Amino acid sequence: MDIEHVSRVMFVFFLSSARMLATFTMMPFLSKQSLGSAMVRNGVVASFSLLTFPLVEYSLGQQSISGWHTLLIIGKEILIGLALGYVVNIPFWAVESVGFFIDNQRGATLASALNPLSGSQTSPLGILLTQSLVTVFFSSGIFLLMLYTLYMSYSLWPIFDFFPGLAASAPAFFLSQLDTLMRLTVLLGAPVVIAMFLSEFGLALISRFAPQLNVFILAMPIKSAVGIALLCLYAGFIIHYFSELLRDMQALVTPVIELLS
Repeated sequence: MDIEHVSRVMFVFFLSSARMLATFTMMPFLSKQSLGSAMVRNGVVASFSLLTFPLVEYSLGQQSISGWHTLLIIGKEILIGLALGYVVNIPFWAVESVGFFIDNQRGATLASALNPLSGSQTSPLGILLTQSLVTVFFSSGIFLLMLYTLYMSYSLWPIFDFFPGLAASAPAFFLSQLDTLMRLTVLLGAPVVIAMFLSEFGLALISRFAPQLNVFILAMPIKSAVGIALLCLYAGFIIHYFSELLRDMQALVTPVIELLS
């Protein structure tokens, strides 16, 4: 095996893994904190990228690509990967925001800790809901569906098809995804938050008519009890809703490719 052949193999592998690496970098279950190191994460991503190697090798053919052209292709692949990762990661961000929204209402933000999946500070309930959604994500086969959708993106927009022309509606689409994140946070967290607010309002009335009772000491335990009682009935619906949102992966990703192509 000569040096030229080895360099070609490494070049093709590098091109085929750029999009996949950018996408999986945003995924909470492939963070450095959850896997232990960036080397492990890159190894996992490289193993998934190997399946695209024959396609990229065939598409390259006998083309001679200059250094600047290579940098532009890699930049384009990273752009696509980040756009796909942004859209796919919306449910994970939303479910974590729901947990933080509820914990903020019950006064448990002081118990915030590092989420090992996302690498950010969040509340205990946010960590629980995120880990629950990741469990459903793998156990229900949605992860395989996501891989299939990512591989299909290579046929919707091949690596050597250049240059992207952003559609006029692209900014509005990505802003609508942010709107979806905020809407899901408020709508799915509202029932529990409203119930805890009503319990706190009742305590305020008790304090008004019986000032000798220091009811505010009991505010957090009572709100926590009300919130946990509702979550026992409501958490299954939250996880089911987000799992169905993730299950429609192709409907999420295809518009991104169409907007960028």
